[in-house]
Amino acid sequence: MKLRRLEIQHFRGITDLDLKIGDTTVLIGENNTGKTTILDALKIALHSGMASRVSSFNIYDFHLPDATTELSSALAINIRLTFREDNPGEWDEQQVAKLNRAKILQIDENGSATVILKVGARFDSLTQEIVQDWEFQNIDGFMLTGIADSAIGVFRNEVSYYYLAALRDATKHFDAKGPFWRPFLKQSQLTPEKRREIESKLSEVNDLIITSHTSFSQVVTRLTEVQHIVTMTGGDDLVSVDAVPGRLFDILSKAEVNLNSGTGAKIPIVRHGDGTQSLAVLTLFNAYLQAWNKGDPFVALEEPEAHLHPSAVRALWHLIERIPGQKIISTHSGDLLSEVPSNSVVRLHKEGCIVKASQMRDLNLNSSDIRKFNYHIRRARGELLFSRCWILGEGETEGTLIPEIARFLGKDLERAGIRFVTYQSGMSLETCLRVANGMGIKWVVLADNDAQGAKDRQAVQRQLNGYSENDVFFMMPEANIEQYLCVNGFCDVYSRLLDAQVLQTVTASPHDADYPIQIAKALPKKMKTPAVQEVLTVINNRSQSVPQLFQNVIEAAFKLVEE
Repeated sequence: MKLRRLEIQHFRGITDLDLKIGDTTVLIGENNTGKTTILDALKIALHSGMASRVSSFNIYDFHLPDATTELSSALAINIRLTFREDNPGEWDEQQVAKLNRAKILQIDENGSATVILKVGARFDSLTQEIVQDWEFQNIDGFMLTGIADSAIGVFRNEVSYYYLAALRDATKHFDAKGPFWRPFLKQSQLTPEKRREIESKLSEVNDLIITSHTSFSQVVTRLTEVQHIVTMTGGDDLVSVDAVPGRLFDILSKAEVNLNSGTGAKIPIVRHGDGTQSLAVLTLFNAYLQAWNKGDPFVALEEPEAHLHPSAVRALWHLIERIPGQKIISTHSGDLLSEVPSNSVVRLHKEGCIVKASQMRDLNLNSSDIRKFNYHIRRARGELLFSRCWILGEGETEGTLIPEIARFLGKDLERAGIRFVTYQSGMSLETCLRVANGMGIKWVVLADNDAQGAKDRQAVQRQLNGYSENDVFFMMPEANIEQYLCVNGFCDVYSRLLDAQVLQTVTASPHDADYPIQIAKALPKKMKTPAVQEVLTVINNRSQSVPQLFQNVIEAAFKLVEE
């Protein structure tokens, strides 16, 4: 059984979210958009919420629109999960029979077997308590009647939920009481005879240690004096010292997993760095699911990249793929995202105060666009998909200038979630805009005033998506950014970079209007990068003000993210 749809209403920061779930779903997005909320909703609905009718929710789980809203007026929390066959007949007959006997199986319009569970909570003003409930529903969303409480047990036997949080402490997980380590310690394939033989040898080793370590005899002698004060039984065996545990499980519980340090020394996992510990817990989790899982596992991983070195993060995805079952993963890592298949990516973003989910598989991209997107953005600059807004420009000069000018103006692009994206370097502006619109990323465009700029303007007009063109599209008055800079106070910077031979090609006098245009045209292509660095130096020295067009572009981006 696989979860194919998750609906959440009025839970924490989410008011109404409808999310399609694939075999692997990777949640990305800006900070505070609900990634952890979704994982917690699943944890409550598939684990805590099914354990009993005692509430697994607390008062902070209710969505309150503002600080003055009373809890008594909060709308009820609803978490609805739809498990469905991808193709009719996919679930095995035994499983279908169990669900049918529990009266929770439905058949949808396509003939696919479906089970719908809703877990909810409301605040009772009279008792001042949170009341939790669960129900199975039909295809139309109405509660199924006549369902026994045992139906939850039947359902849980078919869906096993596992959650691994971002804080993965090896000391806790490799402890004898750890949920993923303990089964390996308890489960033994030893015969009773072999167990007795091992425990007999342990007893012999213990006796050898005690008899060899003569100071223990002094302890035994002194401790026997206890019986002179307190009545005790035991005779000659009143006091004993166990240097080695006598029972097999006792010694197994002390077992440590070591990793070679590279020098030959074996160091316990709990003594390694946080990154190695985190990775070790992930591999233990995988081993546990491979060995002990019952039913169809549903696995939730929060930030699997936590504490890992960047070079290890890209390789991490291959480990995640080997973890059995359906998976939902939250991540903040562009490096990890670079390895994730595009169709698995779900981006969470806010429109006003409403959390929305956009999925890569819903984008209207042809195979060529997808290939270019994967190469130029997802694999090379996956972190761009975490942005709130893109400033799109055609060349390297714009990509160098805009972030530095924003910093000079006291505008922190990174903090605002604004990133500069260069198009035309293998991926068209229109493809960039389709991706941005489809994934809920806002955008502004800075274009040249040439033939390509005219095409870019048309692309913007086709992809406005409710924007006003004047608010998001900025075209230079001149043909390109070099000409614009020369006309707007930086002509001396460019002319100083031209050698005497190149300067002779400039026919206009310094007082002519065409002079800065000719200077810009005379600049060799290889000198564009040094030129822009000189421009930034002049701006930072306050020798020349920032051109108004650049200020307008940056302010437009900030206006969009503040909406």
